This record gives sequence, structure tokens and C-alpha cells, in this order.
Amino acid sequence: MIALGNITISLEKGAEETLRSVASKKYKNKKGSLAKVVSESLGLLSKNSKRQRAMMRQFRWMDQGFDLGKILVKKREDIYGRK
Repeated sequence: MIALGNITISLEKGAEETLRSVASKKYKNKKGSLAKVVSESLGLLSKNSKRQRAMMRQFRWMDQGFDLGKILVKKREDIYGRK
């Protein structure tokens, strides 16, 4: 059995209308539709937050750069043994 918690929130009128509109379009005003929409939104927010942190970590690594050693080849022809 899934443990459920109750939360009471206050939304601005526009936000409440948007929430109810999305819930009614997606779940046809079925019982629990508001909770489902809020849960899905929280999941997406969490996923996007994790993705954002990973992206920022990659950018930091790119800014640091990587030591790839010395460049030993001056021309492309040297790699393929062509003259």
C-alpha cells in the first residue's frame, strides 16, 4: 500500500485555473486528477533539476580543459603515411 500525505496549498487564481484545466484535459476530471498532475509536475521538475546540475558539471569540466599531451603530428598526411 502506498502511503499518501495531505498537503493544503494556496494558489493564485490563474495558477489554480491552469492546474484544473490541465487536469481536466488530461484525466477528464476523474478523482485524484489534480494530485496526479501535481505529482507529474514535481517529477519533471526534479528530473530537469538533475539534468541542469549534470550539464553545469560538464561545462565546468570543459572550461578546465583536458591535458591531451603533446601534438606529435603536424600534418594530416603524416597520420596516414601519404605524401
